[in-house]
Amino acid sequence: MTVSSVPLWQDEPYWPRPALQGEARADVCVVGAGVGGLATARRLLDAGLSVVVLDRSEVASGASGRNGGFFIAGAAPMYHDTRRRWGRERAAAVHGATLAAQREMLEVAEAVGACSHFRRDGLLRLAVDAGEADDVRSNAAALAEDGFPGQLVAEDDLPDRLARPGRAGLFFPHDGSVHPVRWLRALAGALESRGVRLFEHSPVVGLPAADGDGVVVRTASGAVRCDRAVVAMDGDLAALVPSARSVRPRRLNMVATAHLGRTVLPFPVYARYGHEYVHQTADGRVALGGFSDLDGDASWTARAEVSEPVQERLDRWLLEELGVDAPVTHRWAGVVGFAEDPLPRCGSVPGTAGRVFALGGYNGTGHVQAWVASGVVADLVVTGASPAAGLYATVDA
Repeated sequence: MTVSSVPLWQDEPYWPRPALQGEARADVCVVGAGVGGLATARRLLDAGLSVVVLDRSEVASGASGRNGGFFIAGAAPMYHDTRRRWGRERAAAVHGATLAAQREMLEVAEAVGACSHFRRDGLLRLAVDAGEADDVRSNAAALAEDGFPGQLVAEDDLPDRLARPGRAGLFFPHDGSVHPVRWLRALAGALESRGVRLFEHSPVVGLPAADGDGVVVRTASGAVRCDRAVVAMDGDLAALVPSARSVRPRRLNMVATAHLGRTVLPFPVYARYGHEYVHQTADGRVALGGFSDLDGDASWTARAEVSEPVQERLDRWLLEELGVDAPVTHRWAGVVGFAEDPLPRCGSVPGTAGRVFALGGYNGTGHVQAWVASGVVADLVVTGASPAAGLYATVDA
């Protein structure tokens, strides 16, 4: 069987939009047509602003379309860990904001006809040994103390495929999975129908620059002149916004199998402190990612190239953990942004007089956190302030 290097989510017919040719004008230019960029464009459009969106490739072709297909609340670290790292107040605010973002995203998906691309079956955090089981219980206790959902799952109640002595789980009923490309392309089409102009295969050649009282955003074959610009990127954030150098690009590996014809996972699973993540798609495939720690220093790269050792380990996990011996049909990698804190970045870009903004660096949990960050940036663009500005780190932190 031929194995595709195209991400499973992108492996279907698509007709790209034209590239920007010549000059365009708008109130705001958004760079990046992933979840962060499209969510920002939607909010700015709702505020009555005209918007141009540029993408160097296609809608949902970067991290937003090369991910694991998860729809989860919370930050990258587990909740009890975020309380230790950031303090209880910020941890609770971030977690609450992501839960609210999930609800808003589903409302928007319904409005644009994309609800069928989401599956809200819940998500299981799986402790793979007794030591991690203690950590799961600490996680559950912190969530309960602050009034957030999360149900402990005893060893005997784990799905048969995952049950082992000493294991435990924590179930999140609000989480699930998503076909990210179908959802985001539906959102892009809806925004276009409302007046957003979207240009694909239009790589931006440098940080948007001051131009009189506005900003100019230059591409390989054109330019957008605007009042404000927003750079909405994840793994490549620092490449275009040097002040975001604390966000480092990192590759994450994925595989997808052929259709199984049977259910092996009733809901998505995060295992081994989130290092492995797996779910069964609506059409019966298994999509699995993980072992970035096995990739080591080689994982810190901006090149979306698979790691052969990691891919081999993913194959073994399918067989050893799930008993799945179906052929792998897709192998791919995605580049995401990681910061040591690990907080996303969003806000005004230093040295641009408040004309250029940026968001990105979600530490592998960008689908919902990018939606949250888009609200912060859109507020800053429209009003100059945001009540949620303290959620995440500034762009130069």
